[in-house]
Amino acid sequence: MNTEQIKNLVERSKNKDDHAFGELFDFYYPKILNYALRSTTDLAAAQDITSNTFLKALRGLNNFQWRTDSSFNAWIYKIATNEIRQFFRKAKNNNTISINEKENDLSDNNMSFKNIQASIESDEYLNIINRSLLKIDPIYQDIIRLRYIEDLSYAEISEIINKNESTVRVYCKRAKEKLKEFIGKENKNLLEN
Repeated sequence: MNTEQIKNLVERSKNKDDHAFGELFDFYYPKILNYALRSTTDLAAAQDITSNTFLKALRGLNNFQWRTDSSFNAWIYKIATNEIRQFFRKAKNNNTISINEKENDLSDNNMSFKNIQASIESDEYLNIINRSLLKIDPIYQDIIRLRYIEDLSYAEISEIINKNESTVRVYCKRAKEKLKEFIGKENKNLLEN
């Protein structure tokens, strides 16, 4: 879906066109669910985060204003990022992986959620990254997830976290350094066990 189509759907949604919001939901749901799933490694939590994201988006849609062509994308990811942060605040000391066995037919980039689930469960490196991410500042966690998991541009991340683009670049460098430090410690611990 291109920017003009998204703009059209947003404007129609603001005018109480449920079908238009449904199309936005259908387009963004797999992206946001994948983002939440890769961030939390918990399918039930990811589904809750995604539901809350769209509920808040629907409620706040009339306050949304376009700034750039990627504004809506940044806005929906900002809501999801805040929901993910809230999840981690609530489960601060819980580093376990608990993926539901629930299968889902939806897919993003031809990868079903079942495949994502299997990938997460079997990928010790992803588990190390997630545990390490929990040890760095939340702003750095957001930047790592948005830049390297969601592959968003620095400009989009700048909109999401309300920092200028050069600050995002500096934060990204710091976040990588911090993450590298903790990953090294996690790897060392894994090798010693």
